[in-house]
Amino acid sequence: MRQVRGTINNVELIGWIGEAPEQRVFASGSKVCTFNIATKHFGARSENGERVIETDWTPVEAWEKLSDQCMRYLHKGSRVRVVGSLRTQSWEDKETGQRRYKTFVRANEVLFLDGRPDTNEQDAVDAPDETEDVPF
Repeated sequence: MRQVRGTINNVELIGWIGEAPEQRVFASGSKVCTFNIATKHFGARSENGERVIETDWTPVEAWEKLSDQCMRYLHKGSRVRVVGSLRTQSWEDKETGQRRYKTFVRANEVLFLDGRPDTNEQDAVDAPDETEDVPF
C-alpha cells in the first residue's frame, strides 16, 4: 500500500466471482485480468419488516503476473479475497460529449479461497510493484 502525504487508499473485499475472468494483452505486452466480485450487505427493510440482503458488484483489475494467476485459478463462482486500491478513470463519451467515470479496485493481492483446482490449498499471489502508469 502506498501512502501519499497522510492519505490511505486501501480496499479489502471477500466475495464471489460473478462471471469468468477476462484477460487483455496490450501491444506493449502488458496484461490485465478483469472480473467482478459480488459482496452482500443489509439494505432497507421489506414491507413486512424483514431485512433485505442486497448484492454489490465491484469491478477488479489485476495486472501482469497477478493477471496470469487470476486467469489460471479463478472461475465463475470462485470465492476470493482481494486487497488493493480504489481507482477512478474518467473520459469523454464520444457520442454524447458527457464526462463518464469508472471506479474499480486495482488488485495488489488476490487470495484464492477455494484453493487450487487439484488440491485443497489456498494460494496468495502478490502483484508486482507499480513502477509505471497503466496503459489504457
